[in-house]
Amino acid sequence: MFFAEPEFLEIFDFKLIEGNKEKLAEPNNAFISESTARKYFGSKNPIGLPISVDKKTDFKVAGVFEDVPQNSHVKFDILLSYKNLLNIYGQDIENSWGDSGWYTYLLLRPGVDPKAFESKLRPLVEREFGEVLRHYNLTLDLVLQPLTDIHLHSNYMQELEVNGNADTVKYLSLIAVLIMVLAWVNYTNLSTARSLTRAREVGLRKATGAQRSQLVIQFFLETILINIATVFLSLTLISVLLKPFSAFAGIPTDHQVFLRPWFWETIFILFVSGTVLSGIYPVFILTSFKPVDVLKTRFNKTLKGIETRKALVVTQFVMAIGLVAFTISIYKQLSFMRANDLGFSAEQKLVVKLPRVRQAGFASSVEAFRNKILSNPSVNKMCVGTEVPGKQIYWDAGAIKRVGSDDNRNYRILGVDYDYIDLFQLKLAAGRNFSKEFPSDSSALILNEKAVEWMGFKDAESALGKQIDYWGKIYNVIGVVKNYHQESVKQHYMPQIFRFLPYGRGVRGDFTFEINSANPQLTVAKIKNTYSEFFPNNPFEYFFLDEYYNQQYKADELFGKVIGLFSFLAIFITCLGILGLATFMVLQRVKEIGIRKVNGANISEILLLLNKEIIIWVLISIIIASPVAYYFMTIWLTNFASKTSLSWWIFALAGVLALGIALLTVSWQSWKAASRNPVEALRYE
Repeated sequence: MFFAEPEFLEIFDFKLIEGNKEKLAEPNNAFISESTARKYFGSKNPIGLPISVDKKTDFKVAGVFEDVPQNSHVKFDILLSYKNLLNIYGQDIENSWGDSGWYTYLLLRPGVDPKAFESKLRPLVEREFGEVLRHYNLTLDLVLQPLTDIHLHSNYMQELEVNGNADTVKYLSLIAVLIMVLAWVNYTNLSTARSLTRAREVGLRKATGAQRSQLVIQFFLETILINIATVFLSLTLISVLLKPFSAFAGIPTDHQVFLRPWFWETIFILFVSGTVLSGIYPVFILTSFKPVDVLKTRFNKTLKGIETRKALVVTQFVMAIGLVAFTISIYKQLSFMRANDLGFSAEQKLVVKLPRVRQAGFASSVEAFRNKILSNPSVNKMCVGTEVPGKQIYWDAGAIKRVGSDDNRNYRILGVDYDYIDLFQLKLAAGRNFSKEFPSDSSALILNEKAVEWMGFKDAESALGKQIDYWGKIYNVIGVVKNYHQESVKQHYMPQIFRFLPYGRGVRGDFTFEINSANPQLTVAKIKNTYSEFFPNNPFEYFFLDEYYNQQYKADELFGKVIGLFSFLAIFITCLGILGLATFMVLQRVKEIGIRKVNGANISEILLLLNKEIIIWVLISIIIASPVAYYFMTIWLTNFASKTSLSWWIFALAGVLALGIALLTVSWQSWKAASRNPVEALRYE
């Protein structure tokens, strides 16, 4: 739900089903989505009907819009008149340059250079707010962002939702390209390996007058037909596997993907690239044979391209080993993050939103609620806080400094009660917690170690008893909390200030309960009943903190799953190539193997002879792949404030896996060749 000006519906193209967007300019008007209309009004026409917000303000439905798509930058069910926001908070919020709780969108005229326009905002800030900024030694920049860049590239405070990661998209795109290259390399390898079976065809055609250009056209047409068949098969697989892959990767399915121009452009580019890159080498190898050579029985000794095929197989192994090493590193990093000390306790913590609908004497209701809840033996402790660990702190405040300093900065503010620090088992580096024994604690602050550093104190002990200027009001530092991971361990520690606000900040905040029940859902039901008794007309919204916190790793887990799937595909495709090349190599060496067996070689020696090259290829691939994979993994790990080390065994394990799979792939062909009766190989010589 957002308060919005009517221009919101002009800048964005959300479709109105009923109503006039200008009505959003009038106070007490609301626009609701189709699903919201059905939820509250069923089959009735909602236009003109009232909805109540927080049991305080009645709004009249003035319009209905289509449900917002899942891929929208801003998602909402209800739009309320912006003028009601002014009625709630007063006109001063429009004149306060320090109020950052806004999302502002500009629709520039065609041809306007965003950077040139942005440069004009600096003089505006100086004219309107420069004197105040200099007084507090602060800076303020108004930065423009293209709307389409926000989801993947923005990382400001108070984003509308958890954004994606451009690096992840780049990695997945790169890996998709690598898999395509692996497939093209395979086609090239297998096509040239099949040259032995088609060489006589080429020789006969040339001997009967066929020109090389005619053969090039013929073989290119074959390649084109194969790629056309591949395109149709791929489109079929996309249709069939799109939903299962969406469920596997946790990505919403775009059912309109076939209607997107970029999709068909990509298919066309891949088709042309695949046809040229996978076809050009085999075609020119095939058409270069001389009739006098290919019609001899000794042609297999003069067959071209074996060294090139070996190089291509090494290239495949390099890609496959790199992907496997990358997959292992991802899961190692995930394990590291899960095992990392968060600095607080998330176990057995039930979090419930503070009620928005409140009766007079809310503070007394909270204390009565607390007493009744704590009489339940399944509940150990309870606290109130504006945010819990694991959630982004939306309350930030600037112009805060130690008394006597001109260094003003922005800090994350947490409003807490007496039990917050104890319940979450935050560790004190110095000083004490808020206490009922000190009535003056309403004018006291607790800092975390990062805030101590930002304020220029030497250490935690030296910050105790010092005074902090918080918007002109003087507070005393009574304690310092050790740094803990308020958000994911991916994030750096942020400077935090704890204020004593035992009942939240306005309607924002949470109750947190430490429970000890073997049946948590039964405890939740009892807490819900008590909550409804003291705070009627409020939804009971809750979550378990450990489950909520672990959701922050979901994107990385999904990334690991997808990379793992791609690694499997890469290994599978590489194995197909090795199998084809191994089959060809065995055919080339049938008579050699027969002669060796006649001269006394046993099966193990023949197997070693045939597998020796595979081992060499994999060792070369490990040497090439390791530094390349290390480079890309190092870049990926820069996304994490706390990260694991890149151990040597990751690359060794990836190499051993690749070697084992390769040997298993070729062993069957090698064993068949080694165990064959030499008479069969030599009887035609």
